[in-house]
Amino acid sequence: MKTILTIALILISPTVFGQFNTYLYQTKTNNQIIMLSEGQSQRNADILIGATPEMLAETMPDGYYPSATNAFLVRTTTGKNVLIDAGFGRELFNNLLQYNVTPEMIDAILITHMHGDHIGGLLEGSGLKTFPNANLYLAKPEYDYFYIERPETQAQNLANAVINAYRDKLILFEPGEMVVAGVIECLPNFGHTPGHTVYVIDDVLIWGDMVHAMAVQMPYPTVSVTFDVDNKKAVQARLEMLNYIVEHNFLVAGMHIAYPGIGTLKANGKGGYMFMPME
Repeated sequence: MKTILTIALILISPTVFGQFNTYLYQTKTNNQIIMLSEGQSQRNADILIGATPEMLAETMPDGYYPSATNAFLVRTTTGKNVLIDAGFGRELFNNLLQYNVTPEMIDAILITHMHGDHIGGLLEGSGLKTFPNANLYLAKPEYDYFYIERPETQAQNLANAVINAYRDKLILFEPGEMVVAGVIECLPNFGHTPGHTVYVIDDVLIWGDMVHAMAVQMPYPTVSVTFDVDNKKAVQARLEMLNYIVEHNFLVAGMHIAYPGIGTLKANGKGGYMFMPME
């Protein structure tokens, strides 16, 4: 399915170096979290802010770091199908069909934030919603920024089209005050965008775009990216959430973590962190 706008507006199409479309993790209470990849890629340092030449020589000596664009499907033990973000919509529907899930079977969609590589799969080329039965959950600060304040960006145009299409199914919430489908907790992580939200399912925290360049921002979490609406807030939110993750021993999953998109995290004793992907 094609989306209403060309969504190269957020991420310039990266070089694809592998095709690993899905990965399934079963939580400690038997909820399933399935990574749905829109593509694996490698990127250079053009989006990084605050990375010194010494940092780059250490973390990406060949000039590139691995990346990806992911969404996640949560299949709960109560039979609910919950989508967290919708990627570009390139491989999303084929990936869902691998698990015998059609768009009509999605009960809820939780949005981390309203950038095009997270909401592109929500609309057909005609502007109609691709998930006709799903409630769309969006943090109110994100709604206020993209729909009320209306920044003059291409991202704002797509965000408004999505909000208008799903208006009858739109549920606004304050992060930290809602649990979806009985198992998914919504936590604030404002900075990348004003309403950027992360989600916790049992022992897994899905952090959206809290980190873009794992190879660099894990050992050096104060490095920011050009996509952050507020770089200082994004760095502070990342530092606080990384500490929270380690304290609570969460697994982590992210929209730009290379396959399998999920793994463990620990402090490295130097102010940074080490990420180990699931086998």
